[in-house]
Amino acid sequence: MPAVMICLSSCAPANCNVCYVYPPAGQEVALELEKVSYEQAPRFWEWLGRLDKLRRELELCRS
Repeated sequence: MPAVMICLSSCAPANCNVCYVYPPAGQEVALELEKVSYEQAPRFWEWLGRLDKLRRELELCRS
């Protein structure tokens, strides 16, 4: 039973107040993205949407 209690206590959420800096893509990347349509790369655009969501969450963290 004590072994189970040790394992359960290690599952407690950590208190972390780290706010990471989001690196910008830059002008060259923006120019390349203008050439890629959703039909050509739907998974890429879905991933980019998730990345943008992360960027917005990090912005909230900094404010």
